[in-house]
Amino acid sequence: MRKAIFIFLLPVSGALYAYTNLGALNLGDPVYAPAAKASALGLTSYSSAKNASCVFFNAAAMASFKDTRIFMNLPMMSVSERVIPDSDWSADTGGAYYNEHFYLDVPDFAVAFPFSENVKLGAGVVKRQSFSYSHEKNTYEDSSYIGKLEYTGKGAITGYNFAVAMKLGNVWSAGYAYEILSGKPTFESIRVRSSVNYEEKAELDFSGARNVFSLYEDKAMWNVSLTYMTSSAMDYDCKYTATVSTVSASLKYGGNLKFPRTLALGINHIWAGAVSASVYFDIVKTFWSDSSFTAAGGVVKLNYRNSVSYHLGIENDLTSRLQLRYGMAFIPSYERSSVERALITAGFGWYLSANMYFNFGYAYGRRNYIQNWEGGGISYSGRLDESMNIFNFSVDWKL
Repeated sequence: MRKAIFIFLLPVSGALYAYTNLGALNLGDPVYAPAAKASALGLTSYSSAKNASCVFFNAAAMASFKDTRIFMNLPMMSVSERVIPDSDWSADTGGAYYNEHFYLDVPDFAVAFPFSENVKLGAGVVKRQSFSYSHEKNTYEDSSYIGKLEYTGKGAITGYNFAVAMKLGNVWSAGYAYEILSGKPTFESIRVRSSVNYEEKAELDFSGARNVFSLYEDKAMWNVSLTYMTSSAMDYDCKYTATVSTVSASLKYGGNLKFPRTLALGINHIWAGAVSASVYFDIVKTFWSDSSFTAAGGVVKLNYRNSVSYHLGIENDLTSRLQLRYGMAFIPSYERSSVERALITAGFGWYLSANMYFNFGYAYGRRNYIQNWEGGGISYSGRLDESMNIFNFSVDWKL
């Protein structure tokens, strides 16, 4: 879970910022897997993508499909944090306070179609960036109430994927996906002090695209995937409005945001011993140093560090219809001041019929870190304790 609000408001206005990090940034951050099976197996989005959800991360895996596949995933997130100011924060009595939010997002959807024996086609829709956010806090000065702060974010960036896969031989296949990115988020800030309202609103329109190249080796008991996602450069138009009491002023401008490249290796081994089991392992390198934005002042490079995350999942066949899954993930943050994140995951898969499969996945993680905020000529600092609960419910069909 990332500081999505803060990142995207930097090019919008120096004064329109958020204190907290409850926005969910998925463009490059492997903390979210848009599939229940991947969520349960240590967030292994690459090695476990053996249904139509592969159009999002590993399109080459479609080459082994002999039937039309349909996939739908319902994601839910519960995110909370404790904010501990390092000082009085000028307009605050000090001490800790809490934020908690619950997201129920629009389902992710994908379909894969066997165009011919060697060529498979796929398409899908997935939410890549959620801006849902709400935070309200009273402010004090010398223990006297002087007003309130309120921040809200709405909207999302959605990815529309179009994929093709082709067999290269008996075991190897290649895949390509083109993802169109678009969204119209809105951010608002309201500060009330001594009965005077200071309001800011930013309405953005994002558009962009990226390419996803993949290779897949299917050797029955051993499966290997290699995926490279190009950086996603998105243009945006912004309408910014500031209001003090009843006096308003607005301006319009455009810019560009660049998100990181990703290189991922996925390995799956099926062990047919006394206890049937499968092991899934992903290594994902995210080139966060690519990140930048362009606005009226020119190109600004974001001071992020590259990271390598490790994902491990195990699947046991309890019966011929029920599979138990569990795993963990170690995901370094791009923030230089952040303690690294570790997530534990669990879930199950259940064959409802020969052609329909239900999956449930759960991931829990937390991190503690120091954060600094700047905006409107004022700077703040504090320690944040963040925890997250991610739920996914998926259904796979074979037609």
